[in-house]
Amino acid sequence: MSPSASPPVRRHWLLSGATPLTLAMTAISALYLISAFQMAPPLDNGRLTASFFPALIGSIALVLCVAQLVSQHRASRGSRSSESDSAESTSTETANDDASSADSDASSPLFSPALRLMLVTALYILAFSHLGYLLSSALYVFAVMLLFAGRDKWVSKAVIACAISALGYGLFEQLFNVHLPALDLSALGLGNGS
Repeated sequence: MSPSASPPVRRHWLLSGATPLTLAMTAISALYLISAFQMAPPLDNGRLTASFFPALIGSIALVLCVAQLVSQHRASRGSRSSESDSAESTSTETANDDASSADSDASSPLFSPALRLMLVTALYILAFSHLGYLLSSALYVFAVMLLFAGRDKWVSKAVIACAISALGYGLFEQLFNVHLPALDLSALGLGNGS
């Protein structure tokens, strides 16, 4: 048997593709959610508190991460079952199937749209306390629109992102009386820190 006909070494689904990144994002989201609940309860006497919005974002990020992990697990099970079906064919057909599956793995994008959304959400979570609600939310909404609607008409998308952030700011600050973080210039090295 020639060395080229040996079966490829398959790694466990938790160690292959983008799954390690998804696991890291899941851990970050869980830690963020825990820290949001340690600040204060999201509701106090029927009123929203300052921890409501971070708890909401952390919950959404955690749900997205778990959904991505489930999707990656299902995809790995599907690829394993297709490999076992191809093992029943002749050795030349198996070699051709392995080569074509390697080509399809190489051509598939490393980051699926869901994984890109999780990455953007994690960056938003990290930037929220330093950049403040308005700037971080405008950048987040703009990035999400670019991910799902493409890069054309980016100026109008930027205007829409700013409007959505301003509307959310007004909703939380004025209607719910929840004070959202503002831009922290000292954390960015631009302010005098006093």
